[in-house]
Amino acid sequence: MAEEAPPSVHADGSPKLNYVLGAVVSNGPDYAGGDGRSSHLSPSWALEYGRFRLSTSRGSTLMGHGLEQRESGATAILAESDRFSLSASLRLDNGRKNSDSPRLAGLPEVRSTVRARVSAGYAITPRWSVGAGLSQDILGRDGGAQLNTSVSYTLPVTQQTRMVFGAGASFGDRTYLRARFGVPAVAGGAGAARLPAYEPGGGLYSVDLGVDVMTALNRHWVVWGGVGVSQVQGDARRSPLTVRPTGYSASLGLAYRCCR
Repeated sequence: MAEEAPPSVHADGSPKLNYVLGAVVSNGPDYAGGDGRSSHLSPSWALEYGRFRLSTSRGSTLMGHGLEQRESGATAILAESDRFSLSASLRLDNGRKNSDSPRLAGLPEVRSTVRARVSAGYAITPRWSVGAGLSQDILGRDGGAQLNTSVSYTLPVTQQTRMVFGAGASFGDRTYLRARFGVPAVAGGAGAARLPAYEPGGGLYSVDLGVDVMTALNRHWVVWGGVGVSQVQGDARRSPLTVRPTGYSASLGLAYRCCR
């Protein structure tokens, strides 16, 4: 597995160019708290050179960076040791479109933006690790600030296969939650999309549990699958947009890794 892979540097100490290229099919709620479901086929990739990396959310994990949050974007490793990792990144937040669900019709769309993020991870033991990431909308598109925290346990099943059990909690400031779970008032006091007007505050908005299984088919090819459950919390749960507070998701993918 990744922890036992060759070092990501040449014999002379210069960094290698490593990459992951694959695809993942996933199924989950159409939006957090929604009552519909959607399926997607999307690429999973990562490019790494020294302390710099471009990746999708799954690509970074497949390359073996178990201490990090599964974040996409352009990342620079600021500090790294056997147990600790600190990084800074820029990533695209795709927002949310009204076409994602009929219930969102008439509401303002959550505009796409760029987020600056600082992430840290610490391996308490070879199997237990914790992580946290703080991100901020840097384009002023009402994206607000978001904090994600996680704890995970890695179980080696065989030399080629491992399972990762994880739990996490997500927090957002008032701006973030208003964009995702708020219903703006219109003339006469009614809300958009015939829903009651609602303005949430900041705080905890989601908790989640999940398990991933990853198997190295050979030196380069890896297959993985995962299932997860998330539950909307706090003011987000009281939103008129939250129809099903508990949502389930599943994913399955295949990727080629080189040259770690």
